[in-house]
Amino acid sequence: MPILIIVLLAVLVWMFLTYKARNRTHFCRWRENHSRDTPNGRYFICVSCGIETFSENNLPPQICLKLQGNDSP
Repeated sequence: MPILIIVLLAVLVWMFLTYKARNRTHFCRWRENHSRDTPNGRYFICVSCGIETFSENNLPPQICLKLQGNDSP
């Protein structure tokens, strides 16, 4: 019985952590703005919240930048 409780708690913790990881970008929809690209990287705009950012690795952000307090477009 104690093993069942430990397994149940482990599953609940795993579910909570995966939910939090997906929740960080759940509402973000990043789109490239090719007119502002440079040879050093790409420029992205979030369609949902309007945050604009530059990415040196040519990939969209993996987390919502609005959650970090960067709410200036």
